[in-house]
Amino acid sequence: MKAIQLQDYGLDQVRYVDVAAPQAGPGQVLVRVRAASVNPFDVKKASGALKDNFPVRFPWTPGSDFAGTVTAVGEGVSGLPPGTDVFGFAPEEGAFAEFLAVPAAAVVPKPAGLSFTEAAAVPMAALTAWQGLVQGGHLQAGQTVLIHGAAGGVGAFAVQLAHQLGAKVIATASQANLDYVRSLGADEVIDYRATPFEAVGRTVDVVLDLIGSDTQQRSYAVLKPGGYLVAT
Repeated sequence: MKAIQLQDYGLDQVRYVDVAAPQAGPGQVLVRVRAASVNPFDVKKASGALKDNFPVRFPWTPGSDFAGTVTAVGEGVSGLPPGTDVFGFAPEEGAFAEFLAVPAAAVVPKPAGLSFTEAAAVPMAALTAWQGLVQGGHLQAGQTVLIHGAAGGVGAFAVQLAHQLGAKVIATASQANLDYVRSLGADEVIDYRATPFEAVGRTVDVVLDLIGSDTQQRSYAVLKPGGYLVAT
């Protein structure tokens, strides 16, 4: 099969190569990859910027997010017969290839209303948003959350998830994206270029900061006592 691999760190090391196709082992499904997304994490890891914390064993096929069709299942797998369209997250990467073997628990059936391309853009961004809001921020219904960078990939999922959880959502974005963020479920939107968010006079239970630097430091001022600030 064809795959995108790196033999060493550096974006100039990317090669389109022939490799042996994987097989579905026990508890795994084999997926014919129809679409795979590129995340900032993929680029940073390939460049070597993260090698101290996320070392790579070469040759390495990157790619965590994918969508495709199950072509075979391993022993012990049920509910995902060959022919099922799925999307998911590859825990050991390798999605930049024609075929990918992953644990069955790492995929779910693809909604018919999503294209393969759209579905492949979901996993890492949505998972990051969930981890930030729920696992890190312990967000609950009735609480108020402030989401910085709400128009970005993670931010857009965070707004929708927080809204679905029953929280009041305050979001910062540029003026051009205010209506978009509001359409995702934000109750209040702030143009960060025109209005400092701390000047609005709100205190919140959770801050999800997807910007960092000065924004993170300023965010402590709007947290309620005992609140959570989660930065990515």
